Amino acid sequence: MNLLLLFLFGVFVGVLSGLMGIGGGIVLVPGLMLLFGFSQPEAQGTSLAVLIPPIGLFAALVYYQHGYVRLPVVGWIALGFIVGALIGAKLVPSIPPTALRIAFGLLLLYEGFTFVMGSSTARKEVALPAGLATIGTAMTARFVRRARDKNRPQPPRPDESTEYHI
Repeated sequence: MNLLLLFLFGVFVGVLSGLMGIGGGIVLVPGLMLLFGFSQPEAQGTSLAVLIPPIGLFAALVYYQHGYVRLPVVGWIALGFIVGALIGAKLVPSIPPTALRIAFGLLLLYEGFTFVMGSSTARKEVALPAGLATIGTAMTARFVRRARDKNRPQPPRPDESTEYHI
């Protein structure tokens, strides 16, 4: 794997993380899968390892200096995050990668619709429409995928005359 490309990708994710507070789930995981060929669990595990302090510490210090960090909240969320991340990591081996990918995509769709459809003050009123838009988009994507796959030529089924070479 090209170390320079990984470094440049890290810089890109770091800039987005510093600007918008995002990175791991929204940029790093899909980027590792799409650009570098990681599996879903490999990308998730690598993302979690990358985000171990002190990576986020420096950006968080700048936010703290400007009064944008609520320390008691950080402590409680971090404690919950530790417990939740441990539980989630233990569940990953028992979940098929396809199911993980679909769930991840649906979560990103829902989050995207929530941000696009809502104002900065009324998030609760957007939850149901965003959920319905996500379900509609997922159903449409499934329909399109089935139609696309139906039209693709299928490989021949093996029979007694088929030879396999390794």
